[in-house]
This record gives sequence, structure tokens and C-alpha cells, in this order.
Amino acid sequence: MSRRDWFRLRPARDDVKAPVIDAPELTREPVIGHGQETLRPVAVPENYGGINLADLPPMRESLLSKEQVAQLFSDIELLGSNVLLMQRLPNAQRTSASSVASADQLKAAMISLVAGTIARVQIRYRWEESNWIDTLERTENGFRLVRIQHRGV
Repeated sequence: MSRRDWFRLRPARDDVKAPVIDAPELTREPVIGHGQETLRPVAVPENYGGINLADLPPMRESLLSKEQVAQLFSDIELLGSNVLLMQRLPNAQRTSASSVASADQLKAAMISLVAGTIARVQIRYRWEESNWIDTLERTENGFRLVRIQHRGV
């Protein structure tokens, strides 16, 4: 898998039409993976439980702009299946999980993250016969993306 494909979900065919998202401005031209750092491996965590860390799927991370976050949500909406959204709403004690039944739910989560209404969101989805977990967290410098791929699950 190329660096671009690892970072960005890309349709197998070029004739797939993109959904329209109002804010931020969205383009179907390749944005993610061009002229920026690619996903970097996350440092191996401290092993307190004595488990074999080599058995865990690798984590990768990157820093995204608002436009790249919008592009990522658009790619997941267009190409992902079995999408599950996990987020902690303001004043909530626990994280809520909901299956995404419509593009509006993904758009609302993206707008809330970009606006700062929620600090982080986790999106679980299936793409190219793998399960993916993308965690997006708002930071001072942009949006931190941490991605995990579970193959063949």
C-alpha cells in the first residue's frame, strides 16, 4: 500500500461521485498525502501488562488541517462501511457510540470537532477488507489523527 493510500481512502474507480459538505470547503482533488508529512509510527508504549506488543496492530499518527479533516470525513462517508462514531458530548460522563446511518451524522460530528464543541471523536469503519479506527483530537496546531488498522477481522 502506498503512503498516499495509507493516509487517504481512495476509490478503486475514478467515476465515484463525492458528497457535498458545506463547511469547511471540500474538494475531491487529492488533498491528503500531497506536500505534507505522512502518517508517522507512534512510539511503542510502556508495557505494564507483560503482553507481546508485537501482536498489537501498529498505530500511526499525523497532524491535519480543517480542510484535511473535512476530506477524511468525506472519504469515510463515501468509501467506508459499518461506520461507528464514538464521541463524548459536552457535560456527558461517558462516551456514546452510534452507528452512522446518514451522512448528516458524520457531518455533524465533523462540524462539532472543527468548532471545538467536542475535543475528540473516534470513527470505526471497514474499508478494503480491514477494520480501521481513526481517532481525531483537536489540538492548538490542528487536529491529531491516530490510525489503527486491523487486518482480516
